[in-house]
Amino acid sequence: MKKIFFLFLFFIFAGTSCKEGKKNPNPSKIAKVERGIIYLEVSATGAIKPQVGAQVKVGARISGKVERLFVTQGDKVKPGQLIAIIEHQDLQNEVDRAYANYKDALANLEKIKKVYPAKISAQRKKIEAIKIELEQIERELKRYETLYKDGLISLTELERIERDYMVKKAEVESESSTLVAIESEYKKELERAEAQVLASRNAWEEAKVKLSYAFVYAPISGVVSEVTTQQGETVVAGLNAPTFITVIDLSKLQVECYVDETDIGKIAINQQAFFTVDSYPNKVFKAKVKTIYPGAIIKNNVVFYDVVLEILDPYEGILRPEMTAQVTIIAGKKENALIVPSSAVKIDSQGNYYVMVKKGDKWEKRIVKVGWESRGKTEIISGVKEGEEIGLW
Repeated sequence: MKKIFFLFLFFIFAGTSCKEGKKNPNPSKIAKVERGIIYLEVSATGAIKPQVGAQVKVGARISGKVERLFVTQGDKVKPGQLIAIIEHQDLQNEVDRAYANYKDALANLEKIKKVYPAKISAQRKKIEAIKIELEQIERELKRYETLYKDGLISLTELERIERDYMVKKAEVESESSTLVAIESEYKKELERAEAQVLASRNAWEEAKVKLSYAFVYAPISGVVSEVTTQQGETVVAGLNAPTFITVIDLSKLQVECYVDETDIGKIAINQQAFFTVDSYPNKVFKAKVKTIYPGAIIKNNVVFYDVVLEILDPYEGILRPEMTAQVTIIAGKKENALIVPSSAVKIDSQGNYYVMVKKGDKWEKRIVKVGWESRGKTEIISGVKEGEEIGLW
């Protein structure tokens, strides 16, 4: 019974001692209130994402069977590198037909350019010859008119030469009209032939463009991240081009983080930031704010805003898309601020912040007003002075 009684007394005194210890605890270490630099930091969670244009889905614009596929997942590609070939014999035949029509149109144009100028030249020579004959008849007519006045020839002979003159003059006019008609016909035929050449050349170019769709090339340099079509499959091009592969340029990445609506007002373009990823927890990457998207993102009834960070440190070969990033944005900086270790600041039951200030051999509870907290340091706006000793917990 005595043993039980002493154990009972022990627990009573021990409990009383614990309660008193909790009521008036003593700090384990001492630090001084100092002046220094304090940062306003905004923490956010984000992910590594390709920049705009750094991820491209490569597809086909025509339907057909995939005859050859030259890349697989993980392959590196360069701009203009051939990725795949789709069956295209019908397109090649169309190119050949269009080219033949184009050559025929060119030949017809060349023929018109040779034939009509020759006809025009011959007609002009014919008119010149008739004009010479007309001039000769005109001279004879004048001589006959003189001879008739002198009574040396008869009226019949004069009328005959006049008739010959009129006939030859009408012949000049007729052949001149023929020349005008040939020149007009030449102009029309030339325009028609040139239009036919242009149309057939356009048809040929269009056929070549369609044929080029059968050859799929890499638009950017990067790594093949996904292959969605295999060799031998038939692809059908509709409103959306069927995707062959997805190429990502791993040298063009950025961080997209989600900042809470309570903090977004503190964020501005070009603010410095840093982040870590789970794959390299001990490596800190420098960054800066590049873009703040105006649209909100709601997750679990919490409003966030998408903030894009430009990565400043070399990262190629280290970072990959969709890696989770723990982001800290430096939203402000104060120099010569009064700071203490964050472990020195506590909150009492009334919600007041306080620190324990050493006064000789005793500790004094001091209510303080706090400001920013960053990197294990807390800004003290009022309540303590520089140089005072405070307790750490």
